[in-house]
This record gives sequence, structure tokens and C-alpha cells, in this order.
Amino acid sequence: MSVDHHLLEKYWAGLCNPVERKIVEQWMLDGSPEKPYELRSSEEELKIKEQLWQRIAGAHPEVKGYDEPDKVIRMPVWYKRISIAAIFILLAGLGLYLSNKQSPAGASFTYREVMLPYGKKARITLADGTLVYLNAGSRLKYPDHFSKTERRVFLKGEAFFEVTKNPDKPFYVQTQHTTTRVLGTRFNLQSWEGSFDQLAVEEGRVQLTAAGCMDTLILYPNMQGTFNGHSLKQTTINSAHIVAWTKGIMIFNDRKLSEVAAELERWYGVKVHLHDPALLHYRVKARFDNPSLTDVLQDISFALNIKYNIKDKEVTLSR
Repeated sequence: MSVDHHLLEKYWAGLCNPVERKIVEQWMLDGSPEKPYELRSSEEELKIKEQLWQRIAGAHPEVKGYDEPDKVIRMPVWYKRISIAAIFILLAGLGLYLSNKQSPAGASFTYREVMLPYGKKARITLADGTLVYLNAGSRLKYPDHFSKTERRVFLKGEAFFEVTKNPDKPFYVQTQHTTTRVLGTRFNLQSWEGSFDQLAVEEGRVQLTAAGCMDTLILYPNMQGTFNGHSLKQTTINSAHIVAWTKGIMIFNDRKLSEVAAELERWYGVKVHLHDPALLHYRVKARFDNPSLTDVLQDISFALNIKYNIKDKEVTLSR
């Protein structure tokens, strides 16, 4: 059986039989396909997107998508041909990928996994009522129900947690490098590829530990713990600035332009290029409320006296 766009749509809608599912998953593991697939028109893609979101909402009521900012510009972004990586993003619910994974042998529950592409955020309700706001480009793995002794989820990327209080059952967030332990609180955790883990507390008390590190941090509101790969560091911050993204607010407090570029890529699903290496040293201090991409670029370019250019989903910044 060959893999075409009909089978891929069937797969992401959860309608494949075991044989079809195995064929698609093996095809994805093999890497880029020998044959590229033609995409539909943008109108057909939007129709498919709406249908898939409706199916996801019906099958997984714990997952809710964010409304996109009102001013976000709509640009012609679909190319004539697409690789497996782009197909993964497009057809993974055209905004969301959900999978069910069996837990280790002997356990009586399964894990669900939410994988978001750039440009899409989601709110997830866990079995205990805990709310998770998952940022674009992030991945969350969680069980369909928790064990009798603990509540544990796995994160890659960024998420804000409103953990339901339960003194008898600790809540853990596991990343590649750190473990966060709470009983019931509100905090934001970042664990991006190639960067430090950062945990900011908005409410309650949070314990942070790291693999290979003897230190343990106990953090309270407006405190942040950072793991740099070797040690844990504690600082005082304004937690409202850290969690502002959950309300559609973008805040850069003396951030490097390279870090701002990475944030724009996740927020709007674009690729940002810094044309001049000197731009890496530029810093940005600004606040944007539900901004469009052009709003942000216009203000940053004016403040830093630089130029920007947008073509399809590519943004170039230059002096």
C-alpha cells in the first residue's frame, strides 16, 4: 500500500486500521519521501483544517485551541511541493498532532501526546482538572489518568501550568534535564532545544531539581530557577511578564535580537533570518498586545534603526 495525501488525512483523523497506521508511521520514520505530494488550494486546506479540528475536539475534549490574535496577517504560504517535515506539520491536524501511546507493561493507562507546530497554541485539561497552556512548537506527554501516588507529565518546549491542589499526590513535570515538583500552584516552565531550562513561579511553592546536580531550589512567587546544564541558579523576576504569552501579550525585556527572532518564529510560524552578524548583539525592550507580525517588525525596525523584509513565510532583518 502506498502513502498518499488521502491516507495521511485518514491517519491524522484517527480513522486508519492498525495495518494502515503502521505503514504511515514507518513511512515517517524513514525520512523524506522519494515522491513529493501536491497540495490543495488554500480554500481546500482551510476546509480540511476545520474538519480536523472538529474531529480532534470531539475525540479529545481536553484539548482546546487558542484564538489567534485578531491582527495576525494572512500570507500566501503554501508551496507547490512539500517534504515529509512539512506534511507532518500540515496534516498533524493542520495545527495539532495527538497520539495515544501505551504505558509500560503492567500499567493500566495510556499516554497521550500533544505536539504543536509553530503558530499554534493550545489549552489542555488533564485528568485531575489541571490546566496546561501549551506554547507553539511545544510537546506535552500525559497519561489519560494519574496513578494513586503521583501525577507526572513530560514537557519539551514551554507551558504554563495551573495545577489542581492535592497534598497527597505530588505533581511532577519532567523535561530532558529537570524535574519540577508541586502540590498545587501556578508556574511557567521553558525547556527549549539548545537552551537552558527556566521555571518562573506565579503562585505557591515549587521545587526544582536537575539531573546530575546536587542542588535543589525551592521557589516562591516572582522567583525563577534556571538550569544551565551544570548548576541551578535562583533569581527574582516579574512573573507577570513571563506568563504574558498566555494572554496574547509579547514582552521583550532587554532581550537579544536573536532570542526575539526565535520567539517570532514560534509565535507566527515564520522563519527569521538575521542578515548581518552584528544584529546578534542588538537588544530589544518592548511590549505588544495581540500584535500582528508587521506591527512587531515595524516597531522593532524603527527602534533599532534596521530594515525588514517579508516574503511568504520568510522574514529578513538587515542594517
